[in-house]
Amino acid sequence: MDSRGTFEKILNGLRTQAGEATFHRADAGPVAVCNSWSSAHYALALLPLDPRRAAAELQSVYRLCSQPDGLLALERVIDPELCAERAAALGEIYRPDGTSLVIGPPTAAYAAARVAGALGAEARDLLEMASAHLDAIWGERLPPDTPLPVILHPLEAGAYGSPIFDEVIESTDAREWIEETGTLVRSAAACRMDPDRALRAGHPFVVEDPIFCGWLLLALEAAARAWEGLGGAETQVTKLRIRVEMIARGILDRLWWSGEEIFVAVDRARQRPLRAVTMGGLVPAACRSVIEEGEAKQAIDRHLRPGVSPLWGNRGVSFNPIARDVGLDLDQVRWRGNAISPLTHFWAHLALMNARRPADARAARTQIEELVETAGSWEFYDAITGKGYGAGGEAGHGGSALALDMESREEAP
Repeated sequence: MDSRGTFEKILNGLRTQAGEATFHRADAGPVAVCNSWSSAHYALALLPLDPRRAAAELQSVYRLCSQPDGLLALERVIDPELCAERAAALGEIYRPDGTSLVIGPPTAAYAAARVAGALGAEARDLLEMASAHLDAIWGERLPPDTPLPVILHPLEAGAYGSPIFDEVIESTDAREWIEETGTLVRSAAACRMDPDRALRAGHPFVVEDPIFCGWLLLALEAAARAWEGLGGAETQVTKLRIRVEMIARGILDRLWWSGEEIFVAVDRARQRPLRAVTMGGLVPAACRSVIEEGEAKQAIDRHLRPGVSPLWGNRGVSFNPIARDVGLDLDQVRWRGNAISPLTHFWAHLALMNARRPADARAARTQIEELVETAGSWEFYDAITGKGYGAGGEAGHGGSALALDMESREEAP
């Protein structure tokens, strides 16, 4: 299999134009949607192919999805009819311009910092956009008296419908889940998407999430390195370093579950941990400032052993512990059950490379390449059968192209 050629073909097939903006849509679905979470990952896949294309992707994302408060919307629906259709299904989730009220993990800021590291001064404007994005999270999503930001809706975690939030959202049925999350949108919007207001008003979903917090820390670390490389102002670098220390300490103090040696979510509304073993709990372990502490090493050693750990089976890395006969309908589930994803492999690869376990990192990459070769390019794969499901199929799913960035990081000095 010509992996590079296969992934380039998939990415080229997802490329689309909206006015002057060029970006890659999440999958072969509607062309009039720019999803910032997906585009950020596609920019990382493009980085080893053409850093300038990666930069253009991220510039389009920031142009299309930036909110008035500086946060980055999860998506922008450019077609008004499609926007109305989605709002009918998910609740009043969009502003008049089609940007979503909900945000996503700041993977775009991480990708922008990586691009700036490759292009240098040429990408300074992009790095400034990413830094403003991180500042906005600091200003808009940190409740009083806490070192960690919160999400106000499960879509903001990146792993929608996953078991991470089962103690907050009780339904696992797809239709009921959509109805309940629609109610959460209305509640969060009534609180103006403000954490302090949400806590005071009793909004039921105010959560410190390991995926969101992990990506924030990864982005802060990468931005600090990028600004140092560009000779940025000492005050800018110092601010980022202070925030890195603050978020790393908050993750270790608040999200660590010693019993299972993994990071978990915290329900701020009820002041309780949401204990679930998922691959999402390994995202913070990929951060260099957390790896320096013993907890991250424990998490990686326990949960990222190929063919041994419950999250890592013979076919790949699952979001949840692998079990036979889970009895789930693949047409309904995404991040539930035996769900292997290119993203779970990417997260594992990040953690393993930063923990200096390159052989296991290569195993994670080659497994996703093998799944693409045997089953096609899909959003998810069943960890038992290897069958692909979700978005993808003949047109492919761009997430699998993250293998390009994985390979590039393996080859880096």
